[in-house]
Amino acid sequence: MNRMTTKTPEKKPRTRQNYHHGDLRRALLDAGREEIAANGAQSLTLTSLARRAGVAQSAPYRHFVDRDDLLAELAMEGFQELSKALRKAMESGGKRGNVRRMAAAYLQFGEQNVERYRLMFASRIVPDAPPESPLGKAAEESYQLLLAGIAAGGRTGPYGSATAVWAQLHGLVMLKADGFVEPPLDTLVAELAL
Repeated sequence: MNRMTTKTPEKKPRTRQNYHHGDLRRALLDAGREEIAANGAQSLTLTSLARRAGVAQSAPYRHFVDRDDLLAELAMEGFQELSKALRKAMESGGKRGNVRRMAAAYLQFGEQNVERYRLMFASRIVPDAPPESPLGKAAEESYQLLLAGIAAGGRTGPYGSATAVWAQLHGLVMLKADGFVEPPLDTLVAELAL
């Protein structure tokens, strides 16, 4: 009796030469978020991200001019996520309590995204971005949402009030990030001068 054996073709291991990303830009941004969350923005390099994605060291440069370009994109995405959280908080109830809900959403975002928050607010990425750039527009949108929430709550002098509210929230996020505040930040909303 003659038995036929069929050989299954061997799979080639993924290497830089034969691996193709469907969306390398997105993969690099996701890897960047992970690197920032784990080690902070200062540790991020395009070379390390290329290694993590399994692509040639030059591949990231097809999507980003340099490291700062990637960081700006990550900060912009952070502001978009913050705006989404603020908008959701604003729309989740009536005008009464609006500022407190938005404050809780802001604090939650900062506490859950400490290193990305530092990139957004404690680096030169945003102040150095032109106001008409996507990053400048995304940062401004977050601030305008805070302004709108304060105005909807009947507070007078929205610019001054928004700045005071923002300063309180930012201070709490940074104090928590640096280990000076222990309780979860959303438990402190009731104590804020909102």
